Amino acid sequence: MGVVENMKDVADLVKKFNDIELNRRILNLENEVLDLSRDKRRAEERVEELERALKFSKELVLRDGFYWIEGDDTPFCTACWDAKRLAIRIKRLPLPVHHHRFQCPHCETLYAQRNVGIS
Repeated sequence: MGVVENMKDVADLVKKFNDIELNRRILNLENEVLDLSRDKRRAEERVEELERALKFSKELVLRDGFYWIEGDDTPFCTACWDAKRLAIRIKRLPLPVHHHRFQCPHCETLYAQRNVGIS
């Protein structure tokens, strides 16, 4: 049985004694336990998010001015990743004669490069 369930059992027992002040304190305590439970879950979710980001960052390789993941043919925006740790894929723009042009759909950073390894 968890803490929240135990608190509810205690609150039910206290109600039998008809002590208003004790009931109020038990309800306050129960609310605090619920808040702590929510905070704990949020912290666990944040840890999971940070672990995923750490794993992802270890897979990134900087090449040709972009971040790549091995085996993936679409690079990620360096501006978004370096500033905010957002993994945003860049989009290829219509080709001019001698350059490849790309733009980040999130931050709208423009990239222009000659003969890059992007297909």
